[in-house]
Amino acid sequence: MDLSDMLRALPPSRSADSDSESPSDDESDSAVGESNEDLSLALVNQLEGEVEVENSSLEENQTQDSAVIHAREYQLEMFEESLKRNIIVAMETGTGKTQVAVLRIQAELERSSPDKIIWFLAPTVALCEQHSRVLRSQIQAVQIKFLSGSDGVDTWTDVRTWDDYLRNVRIVVSTYQVLLDAISHAFVGLDRLSLIVFDEAHNCVGNHPGSKIMARYHSRKAAGLPVPSILGLTASPVMKSKIEALEIIEQTLDCVCKSPTIHREELLSIVKRPTIHYVFYSQDDYLDRTATMESLATVFHNMNIYDDPYIIRLLEENTERSKVALLKALEKRDTYVFQQMKSLWRKSSEIQRELGSWAADYFISATVNQFLRSVKKNDQWFREWQIQEKQYLAKALGAIKISPPPPFDDGATIIGISDKVNALVQELSRSVDDTIGIIFVREIATVAILAHMLPLHPSMKRFRIGTMTGTSDHTGRKRDLNILNKTSGLQDLEDFQNGTLNLLIATSVLEEGIDVPACNMVVCFDLPDNLKAFIQRRGRARMRDSKLILMMNAPTTQVDKWAALEAEMKKRYEDDLRQIQELAELEESEKGGTEMLYVPETGAHIDFDQAKSHLEHFCRRLTVHQYIESRPYYVFKRKHTSHLDLPQITATVVLPMSLPVELRRIKGSSIWYSEKNASKDAAFQAYKAIYKAGLLNNNLLPLKDEFLSGVETRAGEVEVHERWSPWGQIAQAWGRQAEFYQRRLKLIDHCGDTMCEFDASLPIPFPKLPVFEVFWDESKIWTIESGEMKAISTENLYVDQSPALVDLAYRHRNFEVRDTAQVLHFRSPTQDIPFQQLVGQNCVEEAGLSDTAIIRDSNGYPFFFKSWLPTLDPTLPVKDMLREQPVDIPWLMLEKWSRRKNFLHPVEKQRLSPTPKKPTQILYPAHLCRRDGTHASNACFGALIPSIMHVVEVHLVATELCDTLLKDVGYSDISLVTTAINSPGTGEGTNYERIEFLGDTILKTFTTATVTASYPHYPEGYLDAIKTSIVSNSRLCRSAVETGLDKFILKKGFKGNKWRPLYVEDLIKADADTDSKRQMSTKTLADVVEALIGAAYLDGGLPKALTCIRIFVPEVEWRSLDASRDILFSQAPMRTDLPAALAPLEELIGYSFRNKSLLVEAATHASFGVVNSTGSCMERLEFLGDAILDNIVVSVLWACDRELDQREMHLFRTASVNADLLGFLGMEWTISQEATEILKNKNKSTIETQTKIPFWKFMRHVSPEMGKAQRNAEERHALEREPIIDALRHGRGYPWVQLAHLHIPKFFSDFFESVLGAVWVDSGSMDTCAQIVEKIGILPLLRRMLAENVDVLHPKNHLGILAGKGLKTVEYRNEVRVAEDGSRELFCKILVADEVIVELGGGVSPEEIQTKAAWEAYKILKSRESEKNVEDEVMIG
Repeated sequence: MDLSDMLRALPPSRSADSDSESPSDDESDSAVGESNEDLSLALVNQLEGEVEVENSSLEENQTQDSAVIHAREYQLEMFEESLKRNIIVAMETGTGKTQVAVLRIQAELERSSPDKIIWFLAPTVALCEQHSRVLRSQIQAVQIKFLSGSDGVDTWTDVRTWDDYLRNVRIVVSTYQVLLDAISHAFVGLDRLSLIVFDEAHNCVGNHPGSKIMARYHSRKAAGLPVPSILGLTASPVMKSKIEALEIIEQTLDCVCKSPTIHREELLSIVKRPTIHYVFYSQDDYLDRTATMESLATVFHNMNIYDDPYIIRLLEENTERSKVALLKALEKRDTYVFQQMKSLWRKSSEIQRELGSWAADYFISATVNQFLRSVKKNDQWFREWQIQEKQYLAKALGAIKISPPPPFDDGATIIGISDKVNALVQELSRSVDDTIGIIFVREIATVAILAHMLPLHPSMKRFRIGTMTGTSDHTGRKRDLNILNKTSGLQDLEDFQNGTLNLLIATSVLEEGIDVPACNMVVCFDLPDNLKAFIQRRGRARMRDSKLILMMNAPTTQVDKWAALEAEMKKRYEDDLRQIQELAELEESEKGGTEMLYVPETGAHIDFDQAKSHLEHFCRRLTVHQYIESRPYYVFKRKHTSHLDLPQITATVVLPMSLPVELRRIKGSSIWYSEKNASKDAAFQAYKAIYKAGLLNNNLLPLKDEFLSGVETRAGEVEVHERWSPWGQIAQAWGRQAEFYQRRLKLIDHCGDTMCEFDASLPIPFPKLPVFEVFWDESKIWTIESGEMKAISTENLYVDQSPALVDLAYRHRNFEVRDTAQVLHFRSPTQDIPFQQLVGQNCVEEAGLSDTAIIRDSNGYPFFFKSWLPTLDPTLPVKDMLREQPVDIPWLMLEKWSRRKNFLHPVEKQRLSPTPKKPTQILYPAHLCRRDGTHASNACFGALIPSIMHVVEVHLVATELCDTLLKDVGYSDISLVTTAINSPGTGEGTNYERIEFLGDTILKTFTTATVTASYPHYPEGYLDAIKTSIVSNSRLCRSAVETGLDKFILKKGFKGNKWRPLYVEDLIKADADTDSKRQMSTKTLADVVEALIGAAYLDGGLPKALTCIRIFVPEVEWRSLDASRDILFSQAPMRTDLPAALAPLEELIGYSFRNKSLLVEAATHASFGVVNSTGSCMERLEFLGDAILDNIVVSVLWACDRELDQREMHLFRTASVNADLLGFLGMEWTISQEATEILKNKNKSTIETQTKIPFWKFMRHVSPEMGKAQRNAEERHALEREPIIDALRHGRGYPWVQLAHLHIPKFFSDFFESVLGAVWVDSGSMDTCAQIVEKIGILPLLRRMLAENVDVLHPKNHLGILAGKGLKTVEYRNEVRVAEDGSRELFCKILVADEVIVELGGGVSPEEIQTKAAWEAYKILKSRESEKNVEDEVMIG
């Protein structure tokens, strides 16, 4: 019984306990989990085939790629053991030993000096290539070199060459022999190495190169000299079927062999042992030779050895040495050509016996034809052969009479197929439909022939077959004649890994080390040679319900012997296995803790048994970032009081790196005899510590939930106060004040000449008015300027002329005007304008007419005088009613009076219309007209009074707001406030949108800095939740209502047609206590708050903005940016040095940190906590850097030469800071580092080159999935970067589609934002941060987009706007389609008004395929629109 069988035989209670050690606690009172997966994530999972059913498919998914292995608890257990001492990690094939090595190497890089090297050893070139790929995918910032014989390493004969090659290198991957040679010749000293990793460590016995390396290690250690750390990796710690082999390997590697014991249940849940099936076949050792084989034998025996080029050369040399060689060659018929012919004959006989006569004939035919073609073409396949040898052998092979093998059809069994092959075919044909299998064979030739035969068999059509024979370096060696495989099979291996192939035929090269997908069928076509081969082949069949098929021609007990020996060896290094049953029973009987965490304020309580599930829930809620293992895991420590007693166990729970250092590792308070209770104890102590740290609320739930629950749901509209009107108070003040306030208003024409002046008076301080334009008509645009305010006494306040002025302008509209005081007094300083006495006062006489006259027709309508016509030209048009008037009398050319009352907005230009525009001038008989007795400008000013009063009213409202609610801000420019309180719907010509955009950025900057500084222990998820609760529209809306801001917001614009004079006496009589209400958008209320913050910033910088923020969000203890920065700087532990791998990053960004720990934190992904549990991760700095980046970009947008509206600023900001762009620029931003290459010339010259290290590679992580995502993004970037660069530098449109197709993961952009946040904390300077944003390329791109007005509108917005013109809806439908070969493809279908416009496939993500499809749909609809416009023009024409 092996280990897994022994564990399966235990009572169910032990299995349940194993669950308690994993984060998926199966307890009834566990916290309810939450699923945050959205449609996009589900589609991506579908696309990548990651939607798994049951845990059985977990390992299948993990082993699809060498880099997709989660750092599970048992791996972390092995990693932590490796930090304490040298160990050999003994775990089953496919359980992730390589990931343990990656973690250990990351830790060694952290703690070793930059001149030390880590050397990773593997037995084969293929394994070395695989390991170097894995290491490069996860360790990006240091130079990693793969060193093999093909580099010419055997010719490096001096220290200089090695030193040059290893310059700036931190990790080397090679075969064992390469390092042994380097050490033996003193090119590389063991003192230069800090860690050696021995993969397939069981090989290191006897005269193996690994054993010899360790002999030098032991010599140094015995002498008291420093030696490197050792880490061994193996699936089976034995080479031979002897139990003593374990001790020998441990002694050789100076290690202790360790297998997971604490988390063995999780390990065994990953390991799926196959069932063993025996397939017997008959084998005939005496077969008749085929005609082709007979011909081969005849040719071989008839070959004249004296014609062999080797014999001829020896005869010609005629030396003592050549004579000895000649005698030996003739005696044994031993020349290279003869050996190749002999091998061809022997191989063909073996193949006939194993595979049948058909296969033997095919082998001979294929071998002969391959050689003859190569000789004829003179290609490189047999390049090491001498020409004479190739010609001699070609002549012999050409004489063989080859009979082509007959067709391979259903009746093929009669043509000479062996029973062994037939048995294989039958077994494969009976396999399940989704079979993924490997066939192991002994000989390379068998691989090639089976790979040719099986696809020809009719029942094998469902198999997609490839081969794998490993890599061999034939440099300097002659290639054997019978090698049919021209490739090593690496491409087939890759296709097998990604699912393109489902059956691989391989030699023993695939037994150990090389990562392949989990299979459900492994066939040993030839029996394994030893226990090691058996274990490793069996390890390939690790899917659920898998089979290991052993083909044999006679029963054997060898497999049972191997299984028994393996079980015995497992007991030797899993020394606690004998106690499993006792522990299982003990865990059932041992009572748990009785301690309880209780909150008196709420009555909430958590007991000992609930803590683990609650702790898991808490950790899950910490972050939403990808590639972070947020589950807690447990480290157990055992103490034996005597060899007879059960061990005493204590547990430490390890929590995510998002938490502060002091909460990362929490130890249990008691000693236990079961892991179950020990882990519960640790979880309980951790949850208690988390509560004391303030990360839980009084309901003992994560605070993040509380913060987010504080974000109120926001209705579309709410009832608020009616807008405050100043006129009632002013009316009351007219009768009380002894002093009044006056400003002189000037009406100025387009030439800058003053048309008229009037003194405007109020009984309260007159607000300062900006110069504003009034638009009489399309051509007449005047301005009104206000003078300085002066105080006047009652005696100097003259009669109000407002009624007279209004009467002049509006009498013709039947406007009732009373001659009584209005709330705003107007009076000319130079003219007397009596009420109702000047309208049509004079008759029309030519001598008294000028362009300053107002002419009235018979109905009293005003006109501007243009010219005097003594007689009327009959050709000129006149009104129908005047056609009867004589033409030989004087007529007047008049210009129509404006029909407007609201002159604050430009006159809309008439659109092209088939209806002719009405004339602005009119002809009228002079005798029917009257002339006003005052200057035309006075009447014009009277017409402007409603507009002027509105401007004054707005400024009075703004002034009242500034004098009351916003008094502490101290705005100096009231026009900023008037802009801030004007909602877009007012049509005032100005609104809050621009400064609201600015205020939003400033508010978020202050909030982010304040929150981060105020809560030093809060993870980013908490900080973001707090920020959201502060800056949410619902919170700001509430602020607007609670502070009374709502009554100052201008929602409705000025409606001139509804304007009527406001008389003092009327307003005094009106009820001032009415508290009327109005409906207002909640977004408007929130926007005005942000607009006022923006206005405060423009008026007085950050201090005034912060004062404004404090008024509206008083519950927060706000800090200035400098104060927050100082706190954050003081919170970071001081460090003056950088890890060697990060030194180039500081040079790249062009900023030298005062406190280096900030850069280390910024470059550390949360997954790195496995390696470094004492540092901090990048999340808090990324949270901060996001706001800093927004602030910098918005500042540039605000300072643009042309005034951008809110929509433009939003679009350009989005185009500048989106994650796709930041990720792309982070891949383009590089620093050069010296790299070396050794030439294969005589002098072994060193070529010094510059390798470019991109910014993104400096992020430290230990997530294999991140490594894979980085590698995939890097490959896409290399293929697609050129057109994106061209578009960013020269394009007229923004490359949304191309950037989306790169599918760069968000952590690329997160890294840049975290570094930016670190620079701000260290420098305290936005200008310094702006230099970083400049260096990466964001600001140069933004300036170009602004200067050239690049179209930055997203394709989805383009499509939505175009469809919206016709009031049509746009619908996106994504789906994953599965092809017959099992491949998945993401499609997007776009419907506009239920019509399918476009359908595209090939998406890499839901957002990318939608973007791409939207652009195609937009182009289609745009083309239709253009065609329709052409048709319309043709019809009109």
